[in-house]
Amino acid sequence: MKRRILLFGFLLYATFFLAGLALSPAEEGDVTYDVLIKNGKVLDGSLNKAFEADVAIKGDTIIEVAKSIRGRASRIIDAKGLHVTPGFIDLHTHVDRGMYFPENRDCLNYLKQGTTTVIVGQCGGSAWPIFEKAVDQMRRWDEEGIGPNAALLVGHGTVRNLVMGMEDREPTPEELEKMKELVREAMEQGAYGMSTGLIYLPGRHAETDEIIELAKVVSSYGGIYHTHIRNERDKLLDAVKEAIQISKESGAPAHISHFKVMGKKNWGLVKEACALIEEARAKGLQITADQYPYRFSSGYPYQSLVPDSLWKGKDDPETISSDDVELIFDHLRDSQLIELYKKATPYIPLNKHHKEFLEKLPRKRLVRRVGNQLIDLGEFHGPDNARERMLFLQRMEDPEEAKKIRKGVKKHIDELVGPENFIVGICVEKELEGKSLKEVAALKEKSIAETAIELELMGAKCIPLQMCEKDIEHIMKKDYVGTGSDGTAPFYGIGLTHIRSYSTFLHKIKKYALQRKAVSLPHVIRSQTSLPAQIMHWEDRGRIKEGYKADVVVLDLDNIKINTSISNPHQYSEGVEYLLINGKLALDKGKFTGDLPGEVLKLKD
Repeated sequence: MKRRILLFGFLLYATFFLAGLALSPAEEGDVTYDVLIKNGKVLDGSLNKAFEADVAIKGDTIIEVAKSIRGRASRIIDAKGLHVTPGFIDLHTHVDRGMYFPENRDCLNYLKQGTTTVIVGQCGGSAWPIFEKAVDQMRRWDEEGIGPNAALLVGHGTVRNLVMGMEDREPTPEELEKMKELVREAMEQGAYGMSTGLIYLPGRHAETDEIIELAKVVSSYGGIYHTHIRNERDKLLDAVKEAIQISKESGAPAHISHFKVMGKKNWGLVKEACALIEEARAKGLQITADQYPYRFSSGYPYQSLVPDSLWKGKDDPETISSDDVELIFDHLRDSQLIELYKKATPYIPLNKHHKEFLEKLPRKRLVRRVGNQLIDLGEFHGPDNARERMLFLQRMEDPEEAKKIRKGVKKHIDELVGPENFIVGICVEKELEGKSLKEVAALKEKSIAETAIELELMGAKCIPLQMCEKDIEHIMKKDYVGTGSDGTAPFYGIGLTHIRSYSTFLHKIKKYALQRKAVSLPHVIRSQTSLPAQIMHWEDRGRIKEGYKADVVVLDLDNIKINTSISNPHQYSEGVEYLLINGKLALDKGKFTGDLPGEVLKLKD
């Protein structure tokens, strides 16, 4: 009996000992894997359904994906009840603006969404300040660390500004060659392509031929052309045709940023736009797009209910303009202007490139840059400006003028999106937040125009829903449309921003795959993992697959929480339990580890 007890004890001990060999953290020199993710449901980035598997990682690479992996690891993650996906790749961001500063280098609002890679330098603005080179930003981030991986684009608008300023004309042959040199320089330093912002200054001054010539430089390096097309409203089809033409004549793949159509009267045009893209793709052109899954646009999505023309009035004196600002500073010497600039710029201390940039600026451009740095013209406009407010109220005292204003306000709202699609975001009367202008008017028992004017005068921040759900879902279903947030890395809690900066990827999963079932879960995951990797020509990212980079999300689908709102946009999302970037934990049990494991991805290494 005693021998049986001893034998049983020995077998029990042996069982636990062997289990320990398989599952306990390894001792030094005895490591099989660095990270072993067990018992999860894997969505591998393809259109395959979720399957149960373990994922083993060593260094920055996925070593094995199998039903059951035996072995030891420095860190074992039990993913039972959770889903394991590739890290999300954001095809369109402006996070470079915030990530320039060490405070935002982690890009936590994106890590919390499961984002492991961002493409930056969009809409024609280079991913580095105008006075620097691509290599400056890359070196800074390489040496100091970043949260997500980042691929940089050179901005056409930045290049044009450097060579021509904001002039509305064609470049001379010499100027075009200089722009080509700057694009070539960025590509040589590792940029992945070029972006345009053809509705912004100075991009909208450029003709199609100019873009084609610069895109040819990008194409010669195997880069990609990202574009904020020239029109996203009634001329959407012409703008899409231009993007296709640029791709065809330059040889560069063309990627359309934040693909959509805005304005109620234009809803439905996306079907014809998609048909144009599909026709071009059928002919062998590489035309793709990205989309953010929201009905409202703009980094600052709040918009006045009373348009400028009605707020100011034709007979009112002009408000302070940029010309007035230039007059204030024009009497100062260049050296005095630069000293003033140093006291106002956030880019401190000025580096060599920054000083050289300022010293070489033509006089007029230097005065304008310093003036813009010191004086924000937005502070001289709107209902919180006492002078403009007084003039507006004086006009409202005239019965005929007041009638014209109300009629104009109603027309503006009807033509833009309709009162049912204008939403109160932030208001001193908190009970109105989240309600449409139509609902508020009914509550107040006033006309749409009277309600709009009242809300404007109390400083309410309202959002027009410029896109419609049918269009969003039509675009989302396309197999060539990835996900791009168009978001930023804001200073946490400061200012108003679009909620897409905090919630795009999890919102898309929760609303469109899990709740509305407009698309399948594998389709959504592919749209923000393997498809973006394919678009960017990354052959080792975007999949849970042996040999791929260990950018991995461990996600609790049942507990995704989108905490941000149009009334309180600075709120982190929840649901990502673990996030690995290049094999290192950035989020552990939902909490930021403090590590900055991201890498700068360079086209030429």
